[in-house]
Amino acid sequence: MGPQKLALRRLLAGASAAALIALGIASGCATTEYPVEGAGSPSDRASGQVPYGSLGVCKKPFTKRPPIVSETLWENARTCTPRTPPEHIRIGYGRTTAEGGNGEADQRMDKTLQAIRETPGSETGNVLFSGMIRQLRDHAMDDPDLRDRVGKSSPLATPCDFKYLLSTMTAAREKLADGDTCTVKVYDAKLRTEACLFDTSRQEAMYLTSSWDCVAHTNAVGQEQSCYRLCGYDDYCARQVSCAAPDIDLLLCSMGVCLPQPIASVQ
Repeated sequence: MGPQKLALRRLLAGASAAALIALGIASGCATTEYPVEGAGSPSDRASGQVPYGSLGVCKKPFTKRPPIVSETLWENARTCTPRTPPEHIRIGYGRTTAEGGNGEADQRMDKTLQAIRETPGSETGNVLFSGMIRQLRDHAMDDPDLRDRVGKSSPLATPCDFKYLLSTMTAAREKLADGDTCTVKVYDAKLRTEACLFDTSRQEAMYLTSSWDCVAHTNAVGQEQSCYRLCGYDDYCARQVSCAAPDIDLLLCSMGVCLPQPIASVQ
């Protein structure tokens, strides 16, 4: 083979190799791609939504703050709308007016609070409490917001022992709570953390809501005490639960704290 042919063959071989390398780069070695991703979904707490296991709360439009409800929680709570989940607790009583008063609603609230205050220390406390409940039932039959709850609290031949139930549970809860005075915690959408629903400085609120874990049907997860523990394993106290729970639910709603499903049973 002459020098000219050898040089030509080397030239062709080099050209072929260069072509193959170029083809490999073009077809086999793809560059790394970074697809455009949408914005991430915020967590429940970041978006203000109620996290799973917590209790949501909203205030009924054009109503007043119930005296037993925490003022801070009331200010931070969002107004209830048709889109508010049915599991939320609805708070608020009466109607706001330009004068600030609300006549009959305020009078009923004052009488109710007085009866609750006097029940623990009175020898006839249960008679007082039961009388207040009977009056409440009569009023509730004419109140569209309460009427459905009266049907779940039919009078019994033997009155419920409200005083024994609430007094026993108040004492038991103080031992179980280990210094925590808050009986019910709900999700504060503004602070994005759990906060106390009730005003812990109100004796009436603490006495009435000591039974909450037992008589209130909620979706809270892993927070409730059982009825037997709240009763101090007292059988007589436990027997009062199914009797008293519907009326306590009615009472709470009349005082501006309406639970979504008034159901309770001994756990």
